[in-house]
Amino acid sequence: FRSCAEAMFWKWKKVYRKLDVIICCSAFLKKKLDTNPDLRGRTVAMHNFISTKKAPAVEKQDYVLYFGRFSKEKGVGTLVEACKALPDIPFVAAGSGPLEGELAGIPNLKNVGFQSGEELQRLIAGARLSLCPSECYDNCPFSVMESLMYGTPVLGADIGGIPELIDEGVNGELFESGNADALTEKIRALWDDHARLDAYTRACGTTRFDTVEEYAEKLMPLYQR
Repeated sequence: FRSCAEAMFWKWKKVYRKLDVIICCSAFLKKKLDTNPDLRGRTVAMHNFISTKKAPAVEKQDYVLYFGRFSKEKGVGTLVEACKALPDIPFVAAGSGPLEGELAGIPNLKNVGFQSGEELQRLIAGARLSLCPSECYDNCPFSVMESLMYGTPVLGADIGGIPELIDEGVNGELFESGNADALTEKIRALWDDHARLDAYTRACGTTRFDTVEEYAEKLMPLYQR
């Protein structure tokens, strides 16, 4: 409510008309902002930058990984339904949040809690597949970028800016956001098709996002206008 009230106040003060450039971290967000005549023509789409740390030297293990916030808008309820429908596939969840209780008592789902640093990197690199089942307008989720950078294909929801990060059919796939049956079917198909999943894994090795230096090079001309 506070953020909404603040946005309405600045709109009433016509502050947005004084902005030169608005940097959007996805083409999706740019398209949304461009529907506002006060903002149209001032927006630039630039995906977030990411550290190019070398992927941990770990062998792939048999599990599907979700890492992030355990909440409704992140699609955790849909994820839980898929886990229950695929009892023979091991899942690992890393994170915390209000829906943590819903992850309990599922035999094939291991909740390892909040992870960061090297522990999280190893979890990501060791997974066969990473999930981003968001049901909100995620614009440029680092979970997708980090997963691909560490050599793990992503199955992501077709919402917000997520489709912009995944090269569908090359280093991952998409499913209908909020559709547990679609998520279940996609996980099953990928898990059973080792050749396809291995090809996606190899393709992750050529996936690139801007480094902080590259991002800065794109950013500086915007400030110099």
